[in-house]
Amino acid sequence: MLLAAAFVTVHPAWAAYPEQPVTIIVPYLPGGPADLVARPLGAGLQKRLGTPVLLEYKPGAGGQIALRYVQRARNDGYTLVLALAAYAIGPLVSQSAGYDPIKDFQPVSLVAKQPLVLYVGPNSRLHSVADLIERAKSNPDRVTVASSGYGNTSHLAIEMFSQAAGIRVLHVPYHGGVQSVAAAMSGDVDAVFAGADSLRYVNSGKLRALAVATDARLAIAPETPTFVEAGVRNMFVTGWYGVLAPKGTPRDRIETLDLAIRQVLSELTLNEMLAGYGFKVLHAGPADFQAFIEQELARWKGLILDRHIVPDQIDIRTDRPTGGARR
Repeated sequence: MLLAAAFVTVHPAWAAYPEQPVTIIVPYLPGGPADLVARPLGAGLQKRLGTPVLLEYKPGAGGQIALRYVQRARNDGYTLVLALAAYAIGPLVSQSAGYDPIKDFQPVSLVAKQPLVLYVGPNSRLHSVADLIERAKSNPDRVTVASSGYGNTSHLAIEMFSQAAGIRVLHVPYHGGVQSVAAAMSGDVDAVFAGADSLRYVNSGKLRALAVATDARLAIAPETPTFVEAGVRNMFVTGWYGVLAPKGTPRDRIETLDLAIRQVLSELTLNEMLAGYGFKVLHAGPADFQAFIEQELARWKGLILDRHIVPDQIDIRTDRPTGGARR
């Protein structure tokens, strides 16, 4: 459901909530794409709700640490989490997820989407998707491709790419996009799947972009081909960002939060910084967001079954499965 043209302000009859600061838990390190969404969202909510909105960062385990923290929090509307697409994927690939994405949280609002891009370092000998595929076919399980964590969108983008291209690469998960992108910059890994916000490093010469996982080229990177143009079909991966509350949070508080978020998003659609980082600001309320999450679960479950990915325990220190092999 897209944003409408105008909105009313939060109704004063609901002034009893909030009466204290609201905390948004962010599941990744500052400086990454989640942070780029969280900061303007938090600032806008603070203005709309008339109370401090605090950001607290709890990275690790593909977002599971933050999610479990909020799962155990009081369901009073004062502790929220900025969930990413990994929210729907985590329980499908990790025995240690510890939550049910349908039963254990209350969707508040979907706030943004962002496509993924395949990058390499500036000194890489890989100059195209075809180069990477050729090397991977000649050296199975030797080409290293980083993600921002086991069981998130960038991880499954690697799996989808491997399936579509008929190759086997070595997945290297990191504690968030900041570290995975840095690994590609330094040459510690051969490539990385990351959000379109990392195109800023292409402009500064710290990365090169090989392809975007969309059906059309991005306006902010018109020279970068799509995977279809690069010869890889059915390669479409978009990350998303949304606000969740603990299950059982009162409906009126969910509605208050959703209305305030919708008002903030109406302003953020004009935010040049977010657009410049490849974010598409959009809104879906609790019911539509819930339906979207269920669609995501069905989509990723199919890929996980096709790739024979076995759920494993995740080491929170490394974001890697403790059992080693996943298949």
